[in-house]
Amino acid sequence: MRPNVIFTKLSADLFQFLAKSLPNRTSRFDAFLYLYKCQTDHFDALLKYGLNIPFGTTYDQLAERWRWDRKTVMLFLKSLQKMGILEVKRASCNIEIRILNLACVPQGTEQETQEDST
Repeated sequence: MRPNVIFTKLSADLFQFLAKSLPNRTSRFDAFLYLYKCQTDHFDALLKYGLNIPFGTTYDQLAERWRWDRKTVMLFLKSLQKMGILEVKRASCNIEIRILNLACVPQGTEQETQEDST
């Protein structure tokens, strides 16, 4: 039996943006995957209630993790926000990030069955 599937629509513009990276740092693509993983840690709420709960972090935490400077992190998130990929909101000392258009297909659904037969 396959697990539930989380997905989102991604554009070619996003992939072109993520392909540009600097040496000796976390790539833009890996940074985006990290954001995606943080978002999908709330998988149960998305599955049970259809709620796409944002996750909290700080620019400094992301900068340290990715070996980027704070300004680069801010520009990266702002670019993703302009593309309609995610939403960033200030929350006290933190920021809340939510990947938009995230959906979950529970196992055994009609859509999953159709995908398996193709």
